Amino acid sequence: MDYCWNFHQAGASLHNAFDNMALMDQARKKIGVNFAYASNQDNTARVWLGGYWNAKANSGYPVLRLSDGRWDIVESGSYATACIGQDPKPQQVFPCDDEWLYSAKLKSCYKLIGNFSGFTWPEAHQRCLSLGADLTSIHSDEENRIVVEMADTFLDIQDDFSKWTTACTWIGGKRTGPGKTDFVWTDGTKWDYTKWADNQPDNYGPQGQPWVQIYTTRHNEYGDVDSRYLNKWDDIYDKNGYNAVCKKAAKF
Repeated sequence: MDYCWNFHQAGASLHNAFDNMALMDQARKKIGVNFAYASNQDNTARVWLGGYWNAKANSGYPVLRLSDGRWDIVESGSYATACIGQDPKPQQVFPCDDEWLYSAKLKSCYKLIGNFSGFTWPEAHQRCLSLGADLTSIHSDEENRIVVEMADTFLDIQDDFSKWTTACTWIGGKRTGPGKTDFVWTDGTKWDYTKWADNQPDNYGPQGQPWVQIYTTRHNEYGDVDSRYLNKWDDIYDKNGYNAVCKKAAKF
């Protein structure tokens, strides 16, 4: 049984008929012998078990006969060895998938999606759905901050985006009517928080403004940050490509 210690294991111990049958089945498959047509008298295929038998009439080591599952006691022989050890350490499970940001407070996972051409709102929505998520809903100042900070990280790595493109990030707000309160979140959660920019939403233009974006930065004509828009929302009809934030519930 010293062989098993090389793998930090021990010789197999069997405590019931199920264990006996399971080991016999695994050993047969490993050795590659088909016992369906083997004679019951063929006891040459054996597997060393853990343990030692010491009696006045007989002493030696137990082996499992692969022909019929019975045990023999032998003193020596060249047989396969059955080792047993603890289950491998379970793989660590994280609340969110790789490349998703986890908020323990909100029990949610967030992912920024973007590329050098950006997404229209419908494209961003479909992209989030393909990831098993949805465009993010926002229900508190804390969640608004998370979305803004994620979008700002994308601004830091861009070179050639226009300020208008980089300034905006799609979120999951969608208009259901012409009024200022006619909005829903595409993920189905309650519309219980808003952070509109000054004089928004306004549903401007003949086509209306069906979607919601959040400004992570906004500059006036002098290049200064405009606090009327900074980190706030605006309804918009826009075919330009923006980045977006997806959200889904944490696994636990």
